[in-house]
Amino acid sequence: MQFNPSAFIRIPAENYPDNICIQDKNYVSTYRQTNERANRLAWGLMGRGIGKGDKIAVLLYNCHQIIECFLAMWKSSIIMVPLNTRNSTKENAYILNDCGAKVLLFGPQFIDYVEQLRQEMPYPLECICLGGHAGKFVDYEEMLARAKPDEPDFDVDEEDIHAISYTSGTTGLPRGVIQTYRSRKEIIAKMFMNSHMLINEHEVILHVCPLTHAAGYLATPFYLKGARHIILDKFDREVLLETIERERVTCTLLVPTMIVILLENQNVSKYDLTSLKCIFYGTSHIAVPKLKEAISIFGNIFRQNYGLTEAVQPLTYLTPAEHIINGTEEEEKHLSSAGRRALGVEVKIVDDNDVEVPTDQIGEIVLRGPHISQAYLNLPEITAETNKGGWFHTGDVGYKDKNAYFYLIDRKKDMAISGGFNVYCKEVEMVLNRHPLIRESAVVGVPDDKWGEAIKAFIVLEKNSNNISAQDIIDFCAREKLTKYKIPKIVQFVDDLPKNENGKILKKLLKQM
Repeated sequence: MQFNPSAFIRIPAENYPDNICIQDKNYVSTYRQTNERANRLAWGLMGRGIGKGDKIAVLLYNCHQIIECFLAMWKSSIIMVPLNTRNSTKENAYILNDCGAKVLLFGPQFIDYVEQLRQEMPYPLECICLGGHAGKFVDYEEMLARAKPDEPDFDVDEEDIHAISYTSGTTGLPRGVIQTYRSRKEIIAKMFMNSHMLINEHEVILHVCPLTHAAGYLATPFYLKGARHIILDKFDREVLLETIERERVTCTLLVPTMIVILLENQNVSKYDLTSLKCIFYGTSHIAVPKLKEAISIFGNIFRQNYGLTEAVQPLTYLTPAEHIINGTEEEEKHLSSAGRRALGVEVKIVDDNDVEVPTDQIGEIVLRGPHISQAYLNLPEITAETNKGGWFHTGDVGYKDKNAYFYLIDRKKDMAISGGFNVYCKEVEMVLNRHPLIRESAVVGVPDDKWGEAIKAFIVLEKNSNNISAQDIIDFCAREKLTKYKIPKIVQFVDDLPKNENGKILKKLLKQM
């Protein structure tokens, strides 16, 4: 089926032309202006010989140009490949080579990084730099100034590739997830369908998580409805709170680590945060005691979404009304869940033979739905294995309770085997995170001559909590009635845990330690 993506994505510029679209530091633009700059970017790229089906990689911190890129890719049928700003040059060189990107668009903060990156590439890479410091590279603003502002007018097939997003690679090499125009439209429809709030042009959404990842998907329905987008290039606790108060922000997306850091601010009550209607969170687990504390401070405005690069959120979700901190034991247990199934997707738990398991039994989470990616780039065997039987196999292990709430236990690859027993590392982390002096924890299996794998815990303590030993941690796990073979045999205190842009802990780096 053919359709015109430019006609689809320019709707808010037609309906809300004079609404403020983007505020980024000292930069402000309306929907009309944002749409015109996207047009110029599309024509500017095409004028450089970059066209339908070509790949352009993007290496940017949060900025208004990311939204311009999103729109221009829709309009030009050029395939966007977001890069993780925390990746090494070797990791991003692998991605660029794997997808065959012709162009890299990057921020001025990455000039030295890009110089090194180009040396690691097996072919020449054209580079476009933002910020007026391009030097020998193509200057973004100059390219836009020379390009025409007219609306591109091209048809595409719904099965054409729209974007390629690489998995986080927390346990191995990243995989290029192919997203078609059809699946992208299905994602947008599903996000509207599963929204617990009526999105309109009066909303003010703050972006502090990477727009090249989950925050970009969340931004789309707000963009289409003419909302105002406030962009922060990095997470700073005070700046975030000040911005919410000053701009009367109504919604934002935070990763659990950000929520924990906000709770450490003793003066959070001095800020007027009454404009906030919703704090979306996800990408990783948050300890229930921390979540309860956050609800008591910010109010009952938290919304959890579970999703994957291959199957964009929400697959399951927990609404603000379900974030109950003074309810029955069963109601409060739901705080540790990923919520219930979203509309537009099928979710079930299966055993190793792909047979659905009964309620409360642990198995792998598998999915089926029109928005789910059907293929990995250049990986036909892994694609077939992941989609066997017509169901996408997430690699996430969990169970569903009698009330249809889903609980994530661990990644299959993160499971350790100690003394012949399966140990789900996230289960141990949930116990550790109940300790009042532990800020964060991560558990991995490490080689051990006696046990095959020993359970090792990396611990980040709360501030001024140095009077605690490894044995204290082990004794706490025993008091919490953690099964003996699941209790960590090794405890290492660290200042921070290595994470990617989305706040996911990079366990492959912990295992290397």
